[in-house]
Amino acid sequence: AIFNLIGAVREEPTTLQDVANYYEQEVSDMIWEITGTLRAWKAVTLLYGFEERLLEAAETIPQECTLVEDRFPYIWGNKVFLASPKVLEYLHYAQSQFGYIPSVELPPMKESSDLSTVLRQGNLRADGKV
Repeated sequence: AIFNLIGAVREEPTTLQDVANYYEQEVSDMIWEITGTLRAWKAVTLLYGFEERLLEAAETIPQECTLVEDRFPYIWGNKVFLASPKVLEYLHYAQSQFGYIPSVELPPMKESSDLSTVLRQGNLRADGKV
């Protein structure tokens, strides 16, 4: 889903291969932002090296990137994606500049002060002290 979003907001037609090869940093930034939300949302752990495996898989798919409105509730309607400021920014951009997902009402983009995480950063000991 992230690869399609990043590729869909390009001026020129972009494939999943192109996103994996040329927009790796954007993919990485979004995926890491989403993983922080996953930890607070469900018991999900992504193993070290997951982003390299995702990029390698995308490099083999020559499919053109697009956002399909009918799939929005099943993919993008997920709280994890919509909690990501970067994903939300890209979705708003795709909607306003490229006309994707026209009938979907996106949540408002968050201000920088709203971006604090519910997770405590650092390594907590069993007694709760850092």
